[in-house]
Amino acid sequence: MNREQAIAIFGALALTLALVSTTLYTIFLSRPTVATEINEVKEHTLYVYGSSEIKVNPDMAKIMLSVVVEEADAREAAAKNAIIVEELLKSLKNIGVSKENIQTTSYNIYPIYYYPKEGTPTITGYRVVNSLEIKIIEKDINKLGLNAGKIIDEAVAAGVNQVTGITFTVTDETYKNLKSTALKLAVEDAASKAKLIAETLGVKIVGVQSVSEGSYSPTPVYVKEAAVSSSTPIIPGQITIQYTVQVTYVIE
Repeated sequence: MNREQAIAIFGALALTLALVSTTLYTIFLSRPTVATEINEVKEHTLYVYGSSEIKVNPDMAKIMLSVVVEEADAREAAAKNAIIVEELLKSLKNIGVSKENIQTTSYNIYPIYYYPKEGTPTITGYRVVNSLEIKIIEKDINKLGLNAGKIIDEAVAAGVNQVTGITFTVTDETYKNLKSTALKLAVEDAASKAKLIAETLGVKIVGVQSVSEGSYSPTPVYVKEAAVSSSTPIIPGQITIQYTVQVTYVIE
């Protein structure tokens, strides 16, 4: 056997071994292992949505009002606006509203333009708007409405010329207590639905795979048109506390 024949035979053997190794490796990968077979087994589940709704009387009111002043000079408008707000704060203090329950929500100075039929618009004055929010906390719903009306009376008497509305809601403490009750009711609603579905389908619930909370929030009541006198009572409506859950049950 010469040198060329030996090289050819050796190359053929090497190629054969490579093909055999590749084939064996492919077969090995294609064979399922026990772990893979276990992972492919999925539990049978039942997805249920539960909800609850609680209606309660509000114990907090937020009154939104503004002092609007227009003058030819911006500084004069700002000064007159400040006098009215200061008078308002004194009036509110006299009827028992603490400073912590009063906050400025916005303060703006706008130029007032005159637009002629021809020519360039000119500034003829300035408008100063100081908007405030006054918070009242009162567990008695009747007193809450009366106090809201009283505050509006005092505000108008002090020079407030814009009342944008009243919001009735609940305090954080009240909401925290109600949220626990609403969550329990939502879970019970989900469990009741799951039981009915399982009995109807003829299956058995053996556990819970996961639980997640949905949206929950107190729905405030808005009074857009506020009375300008406490002789016209402001009557708050009830607040709705809503809660939802999503539960995935394991069934046989």
